[in-house]
Amino acid sequence: MEETKIYTVPKYRVRYAEDFKHKICREFLSGNYTKEELQKKYAVKGKSRLLGWLRELGYISVKSIQPMRKPRVKKPQKRKPVPEDIKELENALQDAELKAEVYRKMIEIAEQQYKIKIRKNSNTK
Repeated sequence: MEETKIYTVPKYRVRYAEDFKHKICREFLSGNYTKEELQKKYAVKGKSRLLGWLRELGYISVKSIQPMRKPRVKKPQKRKPVPEDIKELENALQDAELKAEVYRKMIEIAEQQYKIKIRKNSNTK
């Protein structure tokens, strides 16, 4: 009976030669190609592999490229209402209550004078 040998080589791991890495980095830094174009041209897998090579080979410093992040949205800070704000809100509430009372009186007068029903019955289906 034959004995079979099993070699475990990860398929997803591809090693590239140093001169190949340098060539791609120089092409990228020349400005003639984008990262995506070079990845397609040379069949380089991985979204950040070229950036890793640029850092690894000393073409750029680690701190020179900022990671892209979503801009932070500042949440409104909760603050304690100041007395002026409270007074202003109380005045606005009084105005709204007076306005509601005036509309209620207008409806009553219109119903009496014109003998029409303006308000709806609240218990209708």
